[in-house]
Amino acid sequence: MKINIVAIGSLTKEYQSLYNEYIKRINFFASINLIEIKEINETNIALKVQKETKLILEKIPKNSKVIYLSLRGKKCNSEEFSALLIEDNITFVIGGSNGVDESEFHNKLCFSDLTFPHQLFRVMLVEQIYRGFTIKNNIKYHK
Repeated sequence: MKINIVAIGSLTKEYQSLYNEYIKRINFFASINLIEIKEINETNIALKVQKETKLILEKIPKNSKVIYLSLRGKKCNSEEFSALLIEDNITFVIGGSNGVDESEFHNKLCFSDLTFPHQLFRVMLVEQIYRGFTIKNNIKYHK
């Protein structure tokens, strides 16, 4: 199984350490391909969103099921999230601080109504991916 994460921006050392810890754990179940896109420096927010959306769409691997992580997405619990991890090729998209053109994404998932820093959210995503695999494989971690 291959899981892609397309994200705007990069992680600082502190977040990278946490991210790497979960990636090590996930590698037992699947490979993670991280695709980082440099944040566009643009004062016109609409233009910035348009450019970042285009860059994201260009980086999504062919034949991949795409899930955009959005405040407007469907909410699910960890068990329901684990059911998403059946695809052979799945891509999770984390947009920039101003979001993306959401009309380009049909599958949207919401982790919470709360707003999180992008770096923390990337760690939260890989933690939930790991949690999902432990649920699917009856490994004690979830509860």
